[in-house]
Amino acid sequence: MNRLPNDLWRGIRRHPWRTPRDAFLAFSALWTVTEGLSYFVPGFDIKGVFSLCAIIAVSVIFALYRVAKPTRIEIKVPHTDTVLEILFGDLFAQEGYRAIAVNEFFDSELGKVVAEESLHGLFLKRCFGGHPESFDKQVGEELKGTPSQRVDRPSGKPLRYEIGTCALLTVDVDRYVTFAFTETDVMTCKASADVNMLWRSLDGLWKKARIETGGKSLNVPLVGSGLAGIGLPTRDLLNLIILSVIVGTKQQQITRRIRIVLWKDRYDDLDLREVKRYWEEH
Repeated sequence: MNRLPNDLWRGIRRHPWRTPRDAFLAFSALWTVTEGLSYFVPGFDIKGVFSLCAIIAVSVIFALYRVAKPTRIEIKVPHTDTVLEILFGDLFAQEGYRAIAVNEFFDSELGKVVAEESLHGLFLKRCFGGHPESFDKQVGEELKGTPSQRVDRPSGKPLRYEIGTCALLTVDVDRYVTFAFTETDVMTCKASADVNMLWRSLDGLWKKARIETGGKSLNVPLVGSGLAGIGLPTRDLLNLIILSVIVGTKQQQITRRIRIVLWKDRYDDLDLREVKRYWEEH
């Protein structure tokens, strides 16, 4: 289905004054150019109602193009049958497997240990009702035999796993791949991460996805943009994740469709047309 009308209407609603502003700026620029050419170039004369309507039409089209940013794009990974889809939406509403970044302890206690507003916290609340028992049981079974380090902590779980460690969890008919992305301060429970940890955690996620997804879609959040963010602008962070997908796919196919799902509060930070253009040119 053509999403242009929806994208256009969404853009106008979010920025009701941007369309007339951009149209006016475009009209002013075109008017200045035509007047300058008419003055300095002999025989160049643009006047009349038709010319005025043409300038107005071009100005309005330019303004609508500027405001109608797409909410979904697709990028074909070259020389593979993998499609990378980037969209604004709700990660929990996407079909297929859903990736959830957690800390290296796979903690489940909401509050000081796991912030409720983090994706990790939202996952615990929305899928486990905020009660950790089922989460802990599945994680324990999944990571049985996985190398870990026992740590004495005043709060939270005692077993620390390597960054990139993954556990596949089932909630009703949905499948979630939780993967260790952040380190947690033992005393303060403050989570932190850097670019190297992001790359390692995604590499672990791709390895797990190759085994588990069976060709089904994999949905990935904008890892590194939350409370334990690595400090990169949205565009740079997205490009880093896209690069990781491409590198991982070139090594061995991860799955046929990978979605990077962005929260809607990032809409003003990105123009997906520019993202698509950049990666198709490179």
